[in-house]
Amino acid sequence: MRKKTAELSDVSYYFGGEFRIYRHLFDARCPTPMKCLKGMIILRPGQTKGWMYYLCSGLLKVYMNNCEGNERSVAFITNDTLFGMDCFIPGQVSLTTIECMTDSWVMPFQSSVLEEIIRENADFAIDFARYYCKMLRQLCFDAENQSINNVLVRMVNFLLANWDDQDNSRVALSQQEIATAVSCSRSSVSRVCRLMKDEGAIVSEGVGFRIIDQNRMRNLLQRSPLSE
Repeated sequence: MRKKTAELSDVSYYFGGEFRIYRHLFDARCPTPMKCLKGMIILRPGQTKGWMYYLCSGLLKVYMNNCEGNERSVAFITNDTLFGMDCFIPGQVSLTTIECMTDSWVMPFQSSVLEEIIRENADFAIDFARYYCKMLRQLCFDAENQSINNVLVRMVNFLLANWDDQDNSRVALSQQEIATAVSCSRSSVSRVCRLMKDEGAIVSEGVGFRIIDQNRMRNLLQRSPLSE
């Protein structure tokens, strides 16, 4: 179990806005943004090679499939973010699947474009390195959280890392989408949601729910392990 979740408040599965001030650099070098419809897969593991993208608007899901074919979400991408960076090295193919959760607008580019921007703009190069550090911290946190053999703890840690009980309190994910992020069954997510409602930590709101008291959510971490 993590100690003092608030100390890792900078860890998030959501990436967005990191390159907003540099969008003009991509506008000048990339083709006109293309529309990708909800449900469209932009990158496929083992197939996409050499292409990366600037997300102008929309919401994307990054996920992988295990040996049993089950989906595991590892990140969510929002406006003004780069994605497909595992194709930056020439000849390397994508390792993840990236799918549109909403209609989205993206600008494609290749390694040569990114290299040119890095060489010409030192501030961009620094922010690009920071972006990778942010991703690495999230991946390390995710690896640690997934190693916990307790669905309740994995789910609460995931929620505390991405939402709060103030301005960013709306969890607009379905139970199945949460299940793919914390690697458990939808029925397990449903049981944890019932516990959090009974505790007074969340309230239902359309697809998903709203967090109203993080402290009560943390109290659940002291409860007995929840089995699958």
